[in-house]
Amino acid sequence: MVIGPDVSIGNNCKVQNNVSIYKGVTLEDGVFCGPSMVFTNVYNPRAEIRKMDQVMPTMVKKGTTIGANATIICGVTLGKYSFIGAGSVVTKDVYDYALVIGNSAKQVGWMCECGERLSNDLKCFSCKKRFEKKKDGIVLKI
Repeated sequence: MVIGPDVSIGNNCKVQNNVSIYKGVTLEDGVFCGPSMVFTNVYNPRAEIRKMDQVMPTMVKKGTTIGANATIICGVTLGKYSFIGAGSVVTKDVYDYALVIGNSAKQVGWMCECGERLSNDLKCFSCKKRFEKKKDGIVLKI
């Protein structure tokens, strides 16, 4: 594991083996980084040209899960409790609670805070929480 300068890692995060967290990455509380997942910090790096003045910040919000071997391109925000499938390549922002998979990652569903996929009516069969659709994603229904 490599932790670069100017990195913020919140409480109760779990960072698995072979993960490097480079300058500009912020992990809020409760983030899971699966084995060998990758953060980038410069969009178009070159070995012969120093571009550390072009570091783009990456924000990983509370409770997010990033699966093994996923790649997170710099400059994106991963919404709270989002779930990034193993091997996915994330090139744009991800909504709170969104489930994304693939290369480039596409949203295929919604996830509960407890880590289970939500039904089509945005209910969790495991913990019984309910969510409602909003303009930009979903929110927990109280």
